[in-house]
Parts: sequence; C-alpha cells; structure tokens
Amino acid sequence: MSKMNPFLRIAKREIALLFNSKSSIALAILLPFISILFFNTLLSEGVARDLPVAVVDLDHTATSRNVIAQLDAAPEIKIGFYPINQQKGEELIRLGKAYGVITIPQNFEADLKSGKQVNIINQYNSNLLLAGGLEYKAFRKVIGTISAGINIEKQRKKGVSLQQALINYQPIVAENHVLSNPYTNYSYYLNTGFLTMFFQLFVMLTTIYCFGADLKYSKGNKLLSIANGSLLAIILGKVLPYTIWFLLVGIITLLSMYVWQDFPFSGSKIMVLVGLLLLILANQSLALFFISVSSSFREALTIGSGFGAVSLSFSGITFPIFGMPILLQWLSQIFPFTHFFELLLDQSQRGFPTFYSVRSIVILVILCIVPITLSWFKLKRLFLKGKFHHNI
Repeated sequence: MSKMNPFLRIAKREIALLFNSKSSIALAILLPFISILFFNTLLSEGVARDLPVAVVDLDHTATSRNVIAQLDAAPEIKIGFYPINQQKGEELIRLGKAYGVITIPQNFEADLKSGKQVNIINQYNSNLLLAGGLEYKAFRKVIGTISAGINIEKQRKKGVSLQQALINYQPIVAENHVLSNPYTNYSYYLNTGFLTMFFQLFVMLTTIYCFGADLKYSKGNKLLSIANGSLLAIILGKVLPYTIWFLLVGIITLLSMYVWQDFPFSGSKIMVLVGLLLLILANQSLALFFISVSSSFREALTIGSGFGAVSLSFSGITFPIFGMPILLQWLSQIFPFTHFFELLLDQSQRGFPTFYSVRSIVILVILCIVPITLSWFKLKRLFLKGKFHHNI
C-alpha cells in the first residue's frame, strides 16, 4: 500500500489543482460541453436549408414567375433578393448576402412558345463548397424538372402517350444506391468528425497544461519528491484523473450524437469505447512527448494545438487520404484521430464487422506506447531539472 501513496497524493493534488485553475476548468470542463452543444445545435437540421439566392427576372411573365416559384419551393434555396440587373446580383454574392444569382433572360416565355432553346444563367460562389454545391444541385434539379415537363407536353400535343413521352425524354434511368449515410445527412458525417476532433484537442491541451504549468513554475523537483523519485507515479497520478474524466466526456459526446441526435449506429459499441479510451491515451502520450521536446510551456502548447488542429486535414474528412501524395498518406498514420475517425465511421455508419476495425485499434495502441517510450528519459531529466529551459 505504501507504494501507492505517492501516486494517490499526486492524483489528489491534481484534482485539487483542476478546480483551482481557470484554464484547466475551461479546457477540461467548459469547452468540451460547449462544443457538444454548439455542433449538435449548428448541424441539427442535417442538411443546409433556405440558402439565400437572388433572381434577376428580365422577362416578367407568367412563365418566368412559375420558374421562380419552383426555385423557391426547393428546400435547399430561398429566393430572398430581386436585383434589377445581373451586376447587382453579382454584387450580392461578393458581399456574402447571396450564395447565387439566377438570371431569366428577356423574351423567355415567347422563345419557349416558339420552340427556341433558352438559357437561364446560374452564377454561384464555388469557394463555399457546401453552399455552392447545394445551390447548384437545387438549380439543376428544378430546371431539369421544368424542361422535362415542357418536353413531355410537346410530345403529348403530337399524340404521344404519357408513358411513351416519359420514355422518349429519358430512355435510360439512373438507379442510385447510397451505401453509407443513405440519408445524405451532413450532420452524420461532419459532427462525427468535428466533435471528436475538438474532443481530442481538449485532451491534448489539458495534458500539456497540467504538466507544463508545474514545469513552468519550477515545481518538477517537488513532484519528484512527492513521488519518491518515480516518474511513473508522477505520470499516472497526473494523467489518470483526466483519463477517467475525458472517458466520461467522450461517452457523453457519443451519446449526444447516437442518442440525442439519433445518428445511425449499426456496429460494435464495445469496439468504439475501446477506441475512445485509446484515443485519449494516445493523445496524452503525444502530449508528454511534446513537453519533452519543448523548451518552454508556450512552445509545448503551440506544438500540441497545431498537431491537434492539423489532424483534421489528415483524417480524410476534408480530403480523402487515398488521394493524397504517398508521403502525406504515411504522415496521416501518426495522428490518433485518423484511426479513431475511421473506426467510428466503420462501426456506426458503415456497419462493418468488428474485424475491420482491429487495424485501427492496433495502431492506436502503438501510438499510446511509442511517444511515451521516446520521451521517457527526456521527461526524467526535465523533472530532475524541475523546469523548462525557458520560463515563458
């Protein structure tokens, strides 16, 4: 029992420091729950709706008004502006007030009745990939439906049956089957990524803070004295309370998605929980490594926050990993978030058998062991010295 005393003393000290430090409270308690509330509220609709779009109607006829009404009926867009010309509409896009401007030309109704082909111009901001893509998709769907109606009506006037007119207009029909995320709900995918990314970032920064603050204020020797010279007792005493706490926060994060938001889940809950624990441990191990190679508290925080933020780009959520250069594909493997995100998608939305997530688990275990192993002796020297090289 005496061997446990140093560990318990440090653990109790860490819990007391947690509630006496505004930074620790913010990183470990406030920000995680704010992020859960923020992202679950922001993406609660699942798909962006009522994106503001401008329409320039240069025809002012019943046909042009019908086109505008059908565009406004599309759930993705909302006609909110009616500029007098195309230039005014483009200005709305530049100002960020509208995501697109649709221009109906003069003589639109007359040209349609005379059998001419007419062009409706759609301009949208492709810098905003999600909003621009939704606007473009909604525009094409509405205009395609209107065009089909006009074409079928012309055939009916020539005595062609409705069924044959439909076949003539579209002889080949595409049959799409969505294998993952069949509801095409952006929240299912983006929340899964953003919530877990911010979660692991809070784990990383909290770990750096709880060790870095002691070293910044030259308390490393004091910790070694309490631990009877045992670095293991220091690490376990300081890390374990946060490991337990963040495991609880992680479970609440998962519940917010799969219970509160009712995201689909068709895999192994045990596998996800094991992955969650390993994600926490891997980030804590990496945090200790960053402390060991840093010359100051500020430098350790900078490296840790940079690593955590960049992990989003290497996870495949913004750009597929297989499309990256080979060097970057290999680099993506050092980020714990990459493997947990893959595991979470496999076990929730894709419903893969547990076997397919074993690789992610193995790599997460490696990422728990390797960083702390590489930093062990440097950490020992750092605590013997008692402080960072630079007190900034």
